[in-house]
Amino acid sequence: SPSKGFVWDNSVVLNELTACNNVVAKYRAGLLTGCLAPETAIPQTHPELDAAGITTIISAKQAQLDAWRAE
Repeated sequence: SPSKGFVWDNSVVLNELTACNNVVAKYRAGLLTGCLAPETAIPQTHPELDAAGITTIISAKQAQLDAWRAE
């Protein structure tokens, strides 16, 4: 993998990580046990993850990866 050795510092997005983990936890058990239908539950997570800051997390990680690759 071209990213072998990359270590991500998530300290700049801890609030967003917590919020996204809460969204995942909300649906995880229901999806794993079959209590929730994936075709409806998974699309419901997308706007909730967006509101929780998933784009901020992805952008922060990508920026760190790009900087690491440039070294």
